[in-house]
Amino acid sequence: MNRRFIVFITALFTATCGVFAQQTAESPYSYYGVGERNFGGIAEESAMGGMTIYADSTRVNMTNPATLSGLKYTAFGAGYTLQRKNIVTNATSFNAKASGFDYLALGLPIAKGFGLSLGLQPYSTVGYKLKNSSASKVNQFEGSGNVNRFFLSAGFRIFEGLNVGASFRYHFGAIEMTDLEQQSGIQFYTQEASKSTLKGASVNFGLYLEQTLRHRLRLYSSLVFTPESKLSSENERTISTLGYASSNSGNPVLTVRDSQKKDLAALGLEKTKLVMPTEVSFGLGIGEHQQWFLGAQYTYANTKDFSNPFLTTNGVTYNNGYRLSVGGFWVPNYNSISSYWSRVTYRIGLRYEDTGIVLNGEKINDFGTSFGVSLPVKGFSNVTAVFEYGSKGTKAGNLVKENYYNLKIGFTLNDKWFQRTKYQ
Repeated sequence: MNRRFIVFITALFTATCGVFAQQTAESPYSYYGVGERNFGGIAEESAMGGMTIYADSTRVNMTNPATLSGLKYTAFGAGYTLQRKNIVTNATSFNAKASGFDYLALGLPIAKGFGLSLGLQPYSTVGYKLKNSSASKVNQFEGSGNVNRFFLSAGFRIFEGLNVGASFRYHFGAIEMTDLEQQSGIQFYTQEASKSTLKGASVNFGLYLEQTLRHRLRLYSSLVFTPESKLSSENERTISTLGYASSNSGNPVLTVRDSQKKDLAALGLEKTKLVMPTEVSFGLGIGEHQQWFLGAQYTYANTKDFSNPFLTTNGVTYNNGYRLSVGGFWVPNYNSISSYWSRVTYRIGLRYEDTGIVLNGEKINDFGTSFGVSLPVKGFSNVTAVFEYGSKGTKAGNLVKENYYNLKIGFTLNDKWFQRTKYQ
């Protein structure tokens, strides 16, 4: 077996136990569902508004497995995001920071017209700290955790221009939530600590069409279907009484006075199921090979039937959601010898998403704009830098609006692993 392949697998499982477990977020909206859904593509696609319909023979497309049939080189990709948010309510505003790895992916051209990929990425992330005060009580809510996704995909070319593919995905992770309450006039606090350990498998299927119209002009079309699946959730909950006690430093600290584990089995909540919605994505684009591309993509998600029996939340309902992405790229002169910047790929995109979450009668929408550059490093390898600005939510209905700034860094390394050595 190729030694570099073994190194990648080792790095992948190291990441499973390490860097992806440290994925962070700061969003009040990650309280709902299984957390804030992360973008499932690579940095280059994020720069084009999240549009994932363009197939590149040197990069791994993690959303449509059918595109893997066009891989010509072994491709290793990784991505990282730095995020800064300004979170605004009708009463106040504050800044928050978050960061984390976006993906590790390896694409392998096994034979002409047949490619494989595998990798790891965070599917969703939970990270919030909320406080609600009234004359009679004070409530504090805090949550953290994430759901990761391992994937194994294959793409096959049926005939020139038409490709099909399928992916197997395995989700796993844990989410922890703590609710702290103090009644007016009562010395002690009541704390409810909940933990859900999640796991489950899913599949998706892809169809990819690339047709030459004339000269270098090409038409690109992508269709991806992800059927409904379920996550198994093993739950536990502990009720505790907390009070202040003196510490070595002389400052009072909040400590547990008494705790009791709740019998969830008697309530039928020890093991529950969460529905992963059906998704359908269709995209269409046109471009001149290795010079420019422009396209649009629409994704529909059947999120209306989502429910979490373990966590009951007032004031929230779910509708079916959708996302619309428009974007493209331009390369001044991909084979220029005299000018490095003529070989750089410049990308831009727009994105609008209805998340499907409805709070206090208000839809939670997300709008973003992005641009980026892909810098050639050696051969077909490159480094991509992306800047994204967007806003999510609304201040109406006493809710929260998030204005966010993302800096994404991605890189792709290309090599030939599977070559026959010829002797003369």
